[in-house]
Parts: sequence; structure tokens; C-alpha cells
Amino acid sequence: MHVVQLLAGTGQGGADRVAIALGRGLQAAGHRVTFGVAPYFLANRPGVGHEHECWEIPRFRGLPWRSLQEFNRRAAEADLVVTHDSGARHFAIYAKLTGLRPPVWFYRHCISGTTRFGGVQLHRLVARHHVAVSDIIARSLIDSGYPRRQVTRIHGAIDLAPFLEPRRDRVEALRASLIQGLPEGTVVVGMVGRLHLGKEWRPDRPDFKGYDVLFGALAKARFPWRVLTLGPARPEELDAVRQIAHHQGADPDRILFAGFVDDPASHVALMDINVLPSRKEGLGLTVIESMVAGVPTLGSRSGGIREIIEDGVSGLLFEEGNAEALHAALERVVGSPDLRRTLSEQGRHRARTVFDAPVMVSAFEALMRRELQGR
Repeated sequence: MHVVQLLAGTGQGGADRVAIALGRGLQAAGHRVTFGVAPYFLANRPGVGHEHECWEIPRFRGLPWRSLQEFNRRAAEADLVVTHDSGARHFAIYAKLTGLRPPVWFYRHCISGTTRFGGVQLHRLVARHHVAVSDIIARSLIDSGYPRRQVTRIHGAIDLAPFLEPRRDRVEALRASLIQGLPEGTVVVGMVGRLHLGKEWRPDRPDFKGYDVLFGALAKARFPWRVLTLGPARPEELDAVRQIAHHQGADPDRILFAGFVDDPASHVALMDINVLPSRKEGLGLTVIESMVAGVPTLGSRSGGIREIIEDGVSGLLFEEGNAEALHAALERVVGSPDLRRTLSEQGRHRARTVFDAPVMVSAFEALMRRELQGR
């Protein structure tokens, strides 16, 4: 089959990474996969342009009539168009309303906030199917008014091989530059997540990814620690993270900033523990990455994180927004080598068996066979 994937993002988000893994897997299985992306996507992900046919979609906002006409002409013989984010979804709606022939599926990576009497009705006219990357997203779609028969949960996944065997030369180079010379016994706590800085941002407000929860927990820690952050990169973001730490009573000088990292496997290998204290997380790819790398992983009982971590087996869960609960979980893991070993082994097993890209691709192929028969 010919599958066209539309993405309006920069290539740096979780949805983009899932789409890339899906496209690579489908193409390896013999399907033709085309990407419709904005120019900045290929600037950040040039490998996609080398592996796949790519159509440049210059605008995803407004009504780009020429782009729509060109896209509809190119996609006329495709078997399926799949969108992965809101910008691409809007473009697909316009394309369908102006004559796009193949069916459109919405791949859903966030918990739905669509109103029953608003966007749902338009989406029901345009999208034939919705693929949710977690059970909680699937339930949110159904609760919003989408027919149950048009919603399928296929856990989001990425290629986990780089995390199983990270390049040792890169790991050692990062070790020398980031954590060499730390006091003996220092625990490197990983935190992977963007920082959302809006116009009304303040360091005392709850953060979507939970930086406030992490630093609130570490402020009470009895063990020596450093936080290795992946995500915040701009100077104002780094300063904001420091402000959050200071407000929570944690030492900002103990934060190690790696910035935005395209290939995080080598950085994850440096972590002793990884934490994702998000609020309303759709899935949580960083949890999967650290688990498959054998890093004991702690996550909030938020959204899809609960579907990844089996509490006490493949990781530890703590109540969303609760710094005291996270502090207790951290002390428990740091103080028990046996628990760390169990979480490492079981976390790796769960990630490989449920959240590796081939599992997702196989499920998506089965859905295509079921829903697209006769095209």
C-alpha cells in the first residue's frame, strides 16, 4: 500500500519520532511511505529525506489553496493519509474538504480536548479512523463523542536498538564532559522533557512536565545528586529551570544541562535513575527509552505512563504532582540495590516486548488490512 504521513512539527517531538519509526517499519515491510512535511522538518531530520519520498508542504495554517491542490493531485492514488499532529490534521481537513480522494486517519498522541459538539462533528466527517498511542487517549476520544468502532489503540513506539547498545565512545565522551569528577556516590537523576514557557509563566506555578515536582523531591533527598536535563536548550529555558529549582529549595548548581538532543541514547546511559513527573502525559516515550536502557525509572500516575510502568515490577509510580511521594520513591530506589536490579531487568523486558517499533508496525499493518480491504 501507499501511505502518506503528514507532519506539521519540527521533527523533534515525540509524535514525529513515532511517525518516523512507523514509516521506516512500513517501508521495510514492502509498503510505499511518503512524508508530507514543512521545510524545517527536513532540516532537523535529513535522514527522513534520504529514506523516503518527501513532499514539501510549505504552510499548515490558513487556507493554502495552491498547496492543497498540489497535495490532492499527488495523493490521489495513495491508499491512506495519516496525520500525527494538530497542524497536519487541519491541513488534512482542508484537503479532504477540497477533494482529497484517499481515506484520512488521525494518529492521536495527546489526550483529546475536542468538544462533543465542536470539532468532533467535523472530524467525524473527515477522518475514517483514529489511532491512539495509549488507552487513556483512546478513552478520551470515545468520551469526546468519537464512535468506538472508529478508535483503535496501538501503543506508540520507537526504534529501541540505540538504547540497548549505545555507542560506547559517545557515552565515555559525555561522561568525561558532563559527570566526571562528581563526588563519590552521587546519583545522576535524569529528566527528559521540554519546558513550557508561556506569557504568564512563573517559577511557583505547576509545570506540565513536572520540573517543580522533581526539584521539590530532591530538596529533601538524603543522598548526593545531580539532575541531567535533556530538553530545555534556550538561555531563558535554562534560567527558568534554575528558578524552579531555587523556588523548590533545591540547589540550581547541581543541574547538568544537555540541551535538546536528537539521539538521547548516550545521555540516557549516564543516568542512574530516570524520572518523568508529568501532568496528563499522553504516553511518555522517555519512560520507554530509559526502561529499555536498563535505567530504573520512576513516573507519575499520569495518563499513558501508567500503561508503560508496572508499579513495583518494571518501575515505580507516584501520585501526580506529589513531591513527597516522589521523594519517598527516590529514597527507596537509591537505598536498595536489589530493587534497582529488578526494575532494570523487568523494565528492559517490558519495553522490548510491548513498545518496540516492530510491535507497533505489525499492529498498524493489521489495522490497514482490516479497514482498507477493497481499496
